[in-house]
Amino acid sequence: MPTADINRKPDAPTNVDLATEVFVAHGDFIRAVIHFHVKNKAEAEDLFQDLFLFLISRPVPEKVHNVKGYLYKVISDMVRDAFRRTEHYQTRIYRYTQRHGRTIENGPEDVLIETEEAEKMFALIERHLPRKEALAVTLRYRDNCDTGEVADKMGVEPRSVSRYVSVGLKKIRGVFQSEARGQL
Repeated sequence: MPTADINRKPDAPTNVDLATEVFVAHGDFIRAVIHFHVKNKAEAEDLFQDLFLFLISRPVPEKVHNVKGYLYKVISDMVRDAFRRTEHYQTRIYRYTQRHGRTIENGPEDVLIETEEAEKMFALIERHLPRKEALAVTLRYRDNCDTGEVADKMGVEPRSVSRYVSVGLKKIRGVFQSEARGQL
């Protein structure tokens, strides 16, 4: 059950009402300042909503005489913080890709490269593993079948599938390590 604020006067406006009043009075100015700083329409709308939530949590202080100046400063700070967060996020992603030796792109050429790499990997699996192990690994990881589905397709028990996959993966890891060292 919500508790009542006993110190609040019954006719005092809520923070939502105060934020609404600011947006009604200065909405066009707010949008203009946000669009001046941010050209992306979706990001501008997000900042518009974030500003409203900010004003709910921290209404414009009563001692502020120049509300537009106050709003301009708050919006500028929010934009700067948003750009800083985005830059930090992109830096973390870049460092992650550098550590793992991969680029994160989702262009058509990257999808094609990943598909070709997967095909090469499954061809390698079929060349180096016994038939049942290769089939179990292929059904499990290329065709995305769960253990029960693989067992049904192969006509074996699920425990056998788990063993085929486990042993097959262990063997193929050894093949990859040997190729990496140039022993094949």
